[in-house]
Amino acid sequence: MVIFFTIACKPDEQLETIEQWAVFELGLEGTSEGNPYMDITLDVTFSKEGDQFFVPGFYDGDGQYKVRFSPPSQGEWSYETSSNEKNLDGKSGKLRATAPSGNNNGPLETINTFYLQYADGTPYFGVGTTAYQWTSVKQSIQEQTLSTLADAPFNKIRMCVFPKSYQYGNETEPWAYPYHREGEENDFTQPNFEFFQNFDNRVEQLMDMGIQADVILFHPYDRWGYSEMGKEMNERYVRYMMARISAYRNVWWSLANEWDIPSIKETIDWEGIGTMLQQDDPHQRFRGIHNWYGSEDHFYDHTRPWITHTSTQTSQFYNAQRWREMYKQPLLFDEMRYEGDVASGWGNLSGEEMTSYFWMAGLSGGYPTHGDTFQNDSDEETEVRWWAKGGTLPGESPSRIAYFREQMEAVPAHEMVPTLIAVEDGKQLDENIYLFSKPGEIYMAYTASKDKTINLKLDEGKSYSLKALDTWSMQTIDKKSIEGGEFSFVTQTQYTVLIIKSD
Repeated sequence: MVIFFTIACKPDEQLETIEQWAVFELGLEGTSEGNPYMDITLDVTFSKEGDQFFVPGFYDGDGQYKVRFSPPSQGEWSYETSSNEKNLDGKSGKLRATAPSGNNNGPLETINTFYLQYADGTPYFGVGTTAYQWTSVKQSIQEQTLSTLADAPFNKIRMCVFPKSYQYGNETEPWAYPYHREGEENDFTQPNFEFFQNFDNRVEQLMDMGIQADVILFHPYDRWGYSEMGKEMNERYVRYMMARISAYRNVWWSLANEWDIPSIKETIDWEGIGTMLQQDDPHQRFRGIHNWYGSEDHFYDHTRPWITHTSTQTSQFYNAQRWREMYKQPLLFDEMRYEGDVASGWGNLSGEEMTSYFWMAGLSGGYPTHGDTFQNDSDEETEVRWWAKGGTLPGESPSRIAYFREQMEAVPAHEMVPTLIAVEDGKQLDENIYLFSKPGEIYMAYTASKDKTINLKLDEGKSYSLKALDTWSMQTIDKKSIEGGEFSFVTQTQYTVLIIKSD
């Protein structure tokens, strides 16, 4: 929910009511002469009982200036504007933040070093998907994407601000350009306000659906010049995005999709941008950066103080424990290959494999992310694949991912620890057994192999209930009581998870 409050540039002590963690939007009328995007500064100080937040404003076209603030606590807040434009300077007012309601559980926060929960203490288990340029395609596909998400199991989506140019149907022009463009020339001093207003609206719609928006600020798949704006305009753009959407409680900042691709690796000041967001984002949304190659030597240094979580492109789940200990923060498998049928190896997993990756990632103590590269039926005129443009989901994994999420949300995942049980060194990934447990209380063990023996040592003197689930058919294949001590189970089907709970 966004509460709009407009004052016509005169001092006024007015009071507006808004929920804690919702979005308060202050609208101001000012000059449209010259180039306000480049020349006018606007900041607002929000204060309550000694707490102060310095929130940047932004120009939204047609003489309209806006400031968005999400109150982090309940009570009465006062605010005052500061601007180099006299008609915007020194405006004051008040708002009252009330108790949240409905699905307003607040922004996410880190708990127990490696996990996430909502600010009100509600558990969160991240089940992500990817639709890189869904806000850059025609409006009908954008609406179809939202409709699809409403029935999908995903509570996080990776999405770019800028359009994407790539194979497999990504050769189309965006529905609108982010900046004024004539021919092949961009004017990065002139934002297309309609483009950014649409992006804001889509982020808000995701928020209302309970879906985290992992906003990718830069990427190298670009034929329009947005990855080549230069240091000054890069910073101005990021500050503009911060002012526009930081107040939405579902926003994450991903500095890059594949930061280490040569065309952007050295040309964008990752440290400067990350540090700027750390220092100046009044709402302190999560900050991460995503790599290209799956090997660790292509990771950004996730120990940098501005990074809040480890964002990886890899399916090396067997390294999860080491990365958790190395970086001491939540681990996200933000790209671990996609279900689909394209020629590239990163995009042709079977539904069984995609689903299996979720179990391996989740029981490794990480949060997994889905993608679908099949051509879907959301548009008759252009080629549309979910991973790139959204639309519909023809793949077989989403219903099984919903089942995975259901099982993970039924256990205290934020209190459990992963253990990788390798059969022997050198075995392939699907020959391994993944164990996620709160020792003595609950154990989850997964393997993708039939006729595999799972050996566990349970606490002596305790009784346990066992469920064995076929994660592909989503059926219970065994259910019984067992006693503590040495325990063995031989899988009867592929893709089996054991869930063992103390009585």
